[in-house]
Amino acid sequence: MVTTNNKIPVSRDRKATLFAFAPAVLTAAAPTYLPIDAGLVMPLLGLLSLTVVFGLAVLWRQSEAGRQILSAQLPGTAANQATPLILRKPVRAEGPASLLRDLARTAGEQDGVGTGASTVFGPRLALVHQVPPARFPEPSLLPSMRRPSAEEAGCVRLVLQAFEADRIELHLQPIVSLPHTKIRFYEALARLRLADGTLLGPSEFLHILECAGRASAFDRRIVTRAMALARHLVERGSEAIVGVNLTAQSIAEPGFLWSLAGLIDADPDILGKIVLELPQHSWRHLDADHRAALAALRERGVPFSLDRAADLRFDAEALADLGLRFMKLPADLMIEAAERADGRYAGPELDVRDFASTLRRQGIRLIAERVDRDEMVPALCDLGVPLAQGFVFAAPRPVRPEIFGELPQPFSLDEEPMRLRRAG
Repeated sequence: MVTTNNKIPVSRDRKATLFAFAPAVLTAAAPTYLPIDAGLVMPLLGLLSLTVVFGLAVLWRQSEAGRQILSAQLPGTAANQATPLILRKPVRAEGPASLLRDLARTAGEQDGVGTGASTVFGPRLALVHQVPPARFPEPSLLPSMRRPSAEEAGCVRLVLQAFEADRIELHLQPIVSLPHTKIRFYEALARLRLADGTLLGPSEFLHILECAGRASAFDRRIVTRAMALARHLVERGSEAIVGVNLTAQSIAEPGFLWSLAGLIDADPDILGKIVLELPQHSWRHLDADHRAALAALRERGVPFSLDRAADLRFDAEALADLGLRFMKLPADLMIEAAERADGRYAGPELDVRDFASTLRRQGIRLIAERVDRDEMVPALCDLGVPLAQGFVFAAPRPVRPEIFGELPQPFSLDEEPMRLRRAG
């Protein structure tokens, strides 16, 4: 049994029914045990009717009292309208972090109001109103929702316009032999010239093309230009070969490596003159289709190179089986490893002094890249590195546009997906 604020005892279910109709039951059972004259029948029926009405009135009052208690326990009903409602002032959020802080502050204020209101109805109702405070994530851990500025949007537009206009240039940087520094072959480095004449390097525009889904189209254009350059070198009687960097996003795209096989088949005179350089990350994440495409390119006489290495760990035999013929490793990492007693930079890799000989046994030639200081050259010679590349030897130089001749027209947005499909 519970009691309302008006001191009304409230019974429920069977107890309330027995309490309400007990007088009526006793009045109806009285003639069975007590002799009643004929003149008392009508008064007895009247008393029985009154007791029934009394029972119905008691049940109605009990139900109304129970409804009041239930409405007091449920938030948002009429009994709770006395609780003041706090409206949050409209705030201009500067970002997701300030918006979350504002929401957390408002939630704390509402929790305080609810606690005060619960004390009015006593400890029993306080258990109903106690709601655990909302927990918001740390704003600094949320992903950035910042919109690009007008300047950034303008830069993206200029890069895409230059790409669609095919204002792509090639610069060549030689790779020389050590210690004689004779040029053995070249690496083709891409540049993009904007409409105002500004020349951008890959670090400035490549991420924009990748976000726009144009990385594979860009790589195919570079390969096409490199093939024209290799054809020019062959016509001049040069034995130099040309290395071309491929982006990891293009390599991961289905059908991209197969499309390169089709490009090379169209010009068999330059087989073996184009070296495809794949990032170290891509070599470590080849699936069955990638391996099949590399095997098809290897059968056509296309050599491969490992580029953009982040560490010095490699399996020379496994890479040689995939067709790797050159491996580029950062010069500073190798020199730093050579200065240690065990000749290791970090982890279980081989002694750096054994790199050149280990790779040579597998038919792979080691190239030290990013040689930017003169004192690096003697250290690399001591390690037996056969080839090197860097500003110490030569800076990248632009290729004359007339060398490329009549190149194929840029791929359109509608034709590009079709070129990714492999025949059959």
